Amino acid sequence: MANDYDRIFKENIEAMAPSIIKRLLKIDPSRLIPYRAKMQVTLEREMDFVSIVKAENETEKDYGLHIEFHTSNEDMRARNLVYYGMFHLQTNLELKQVLIYIGKDRATFIKENHLDLEGLEHTFIVIILAEVPKEIFIDSDVPEDVVTSILCDFGADSQETVVKMILTRLHQLLGGGILIEKFQKQLLTLSRLRDLETLVKNQIEAMTFHYDIENDGLYLEGIEKGIEQGREEGREEGIELKTRYFAQTLWDQQEFSLEKMALLIGLNEEQLQNILLEIMVAEGKLELDAQQIIADYKLRFSSDSRD
Repeated sequence: MANDYDRIFKENIEAMAPSIIKRLLKIDPSRLIPYRAKMQVTLEREMDFVSIVKAENETEKDYGLHIEFHTSNEDMRARNLVYYGMFHLQTNLELKQVLIYIGKDRATFIKENHLDLEGLEHTFIVIILAEVPKEIFIDSDVPEDVVTSILCDFGADSQETVVKMILTRLHQLLGGGILIEKFQKQLLTLSRLRDLETLVKNQIEAMTFHYDIENDGLYLEGIEKGIEQGREEGREEGIELKTRYFAQTLWDQQEFSLEKMALLIGLNEEQLQNILLEIMVAEGKLELDAQQIIADYKLRFSSDSRD
């Protein structure tokens, strides 16, 4: 499982680095010079992100910058001392080390960032991402940043609100297609670190349906008519059309329980049942027959859950 998280951040670190460097570390990204190195200690390990930071003036010195994401709550002092020594041996530069903790466990051991040995002191920066405000990343124009905000501090907003904000922002940046699917999968994976996988999965499904419907010809035609009328009544008709069409689409698939359908649409179960009754009556069914169809449908999913 840890390899899944590592893979995401190895893919995303280059795109995320400017935001981390500028917003969290207050360093001008234009001062960075990429530095590629492998740390040959016990194992050969490619450092997550390493750059040389150019001095701003003659009174300062260049130094190295190492940014690493970590999921395990463990004491990293001895290991980081080895990395510092290897980097200094290769470059003759000092190394600023930034460890960003994204783990599920409460940060305890990993917060130990100062090593004091006889004749030697070593300190590095530890950032607990769960304590960083989500706005640092969620408002970014970089999809990799937006996805990372699922691991940040949500502030006063509910979990559902923040997940919707993240998915909406991804759609604003990417639209549809394969690319947004990639970041939705990343979001789903990272959400496990915050026990939000079910919520994220439901919201991805709901938003996918919403965007599919909003691009549907019949829905667009209805909205256009409402706009042409130029009245509040027309706008309300457009919203009602969207809701009814959404309900019709899910009902036709016969794949989701009424509870799940209501969640996806944004209604309560009673409101959904009333819409389904109206749809079936409009199709020519008697109201009593339509009520029985809905009751049988509910019983089917109740039986499935017992199985």
